[in-house]
Amino acid sequence: MKTKLGALLRPIRISRNLTIKDIAAKAGISSSLLSQIERNRISPSLDTLLQILKVYGVPPDKFFKDYATNSRVEIVRKDDRKIYQRKGFKYETLCGDSQTKGNHSFNAFFLELAPGQKRGDAVEGHLGRELGIVVKGSAQLLYGEETYEIHKGDSVSFFSQIPHVIQNLSDQIFQAYWVVTPADGEDYFGDKTI
Repeated sequence: MKTKLGALLRPIRISRNLTIKDIAAKAGISSSLLSQIERNRISPSLDTLLQILKVYGVPPDKFFKDYATNSRVEIVRKDDRKIYQRKGFKYETLCGDSQTKGNHSFNAFFLELAPGQKRGDAVEGHLGRELGIVVKGSAQLLYGEETYEIHKGDSVSFFSQIPHVIQNLSDQIFQAYWVVTPADGEDYFGDKTI
């Protein structure tokens, strides 16, 4: 999968409540160039990327480590989960190994999609990570330019900065428990309701 750096850089700027103009001025580049980078119209040179990361206060080694470990989808099949048993309890791992670090806050959802329905954004991702476990039906996850099938009993985890859409292409209802981190109050699955 070809990863676009804009999908990783834009959420960092937004999480710091900075404008394109602010970052461009501090990085010594034009606002137009930064806008094009964030919209994945162009890829930055290494020097430009390093300047942007310096303004964000993100060390390059951390940025590329996070990129290497978090910009992929990991599906843990029901029969492949690691099981840890102790007296009186049992743990089953649900998320992939690269998803185990990061913020400790989260939002948890029970997601239900009627046949033919979808949720997400195919153009822009958002800051954070997601974990879902399918309890009924099946769906298709569009993640960047890749497509994954998820079925009852599967869990799926991924880095949310890559644009993603979950769609129910079947004639049965789709239900899943869904966790998104960090918890910033945003409704990732559609319009806000009161």
